[in-house]
Amino acid sequence: MKKLLSMLLIAVMALSLVACQAQPAAPEATNAPAAEPTKAPEAAEPTAEPVAEDPDTDNLVLYTSAGASEYELIVGLFNEKYPNINVEIVSGGSGELASRITAEKDAPYGDVMMGGGNTTYRGIEDALAAYKSVEAANLFPEFMPEDDLYTPCYINVNSIIVNKTLIAETGVEVTGWESLCDERLKGNISYANPADSSSALEVIVNMLAAMNGTGNLEDGWAFVERFVANLDGKFASGSSAAYKNVVEGEYAVGLCNEDKAISYMKDGADVYAVYAKEGITLRTSNIALIKGGANVKNAKLFIDFVVSLECQTAMESEINVRPVRTDVPLTTEGRIATADLVQLPYPEVSSSDLKTRFQDVLTSVG
Repeated sequence: MKKLLSMLLIAVMALSLVACQAQPAAPEATNAPAAEPTKAPEAAEPTAEPVAEDPDTDNLVLYTSAGASEYELIVGLFNEKYPNINVEIVSGGSGELASRITAEKDAPYGDVMMGGGNTTYRGIEDALAAYKSVEAANLFPEFMPEDDLYTPCYINVNSIIVNKTLIAETGVEVTGWESLCDERLKGNISYANPADSSSALEVIVNMLAAMNGTGNLEDGWAFVERFVANLDGKFASGSSAAYKNVVEGEYAVGLCNEDKAISYMKDGADVYAVYAKEGITLRTSNIALIKGGANVKNAKLFIDFVVSLECQTAMESEINVRPVRTDVPLTTEGRIATADLVQLPYPEVSSSDLKTRFQDVLTSVG
């Protein structure tokens, strides 16, 4: 019996020992600070959606040097298509608006600049954003800048407006610039002073390019002197008077932008337009995206609309400008197609230098 009890006691002790070994050892006490309990990661704040490059807005600020009849037609048609876009018009001279765009470069107010020639846009190119219109493939390629700095709106063409009745009395057949030096037209030419008229200055640029005979603009001043001598000291009071004098029968011929002559021709006036056979320096009125404007999407829509088939067709028929699209027909009899004009490259010239030189010519002619 004692032997059995001894064996049972040994077995119980063995089992107890095994059980003790199976328990993990208690960690030894240390002086290190207790680790703080790990917190569950906080939910990340939702990331703000990136601001769209072309956000949807209801506004558009248009800077324009165009005449009221031009911008009212364009904006009116634009709002028929996009009635929810409010267009604010800021009107002024192209030089004035260019200066404003430059001054506002760090905080632009305007979205689009419309009106003015290539030189105006090149002068503020740091404040403009390149944009290639979705209509670009439909425009005359020779007027498109390689860097897409601006988009041409329409083509400006110098023309000679002729009074049918008065020219018949002189016996002169007007075919171009050389015709203006015919002595039978002396004192019978309506022309504004280039010192006061940008369109009159453009005529001088055209004459220098077409009548130099050598490819050197400097040699064109000899022709300008002959032309000025035939003015006989008479100048129209301004650009508008230059063509109105002819329409009203005061002068046989005048010099003006083509659209003015076309307008009177359509109204039945006793006049017609002549496109100089020696050549014409075609130039464009342009439109561009102002860099950093608040309404980029609407600005692009507006540029695309201005050169759309709808708008260009309306501009040709209603305000008589020459379309920059290749697929818009000219609707006035006597208006020569753009491809049929004798086109000359537009020369690099300084307007201030031209005005100074023209004044010298006036002095020398007396």
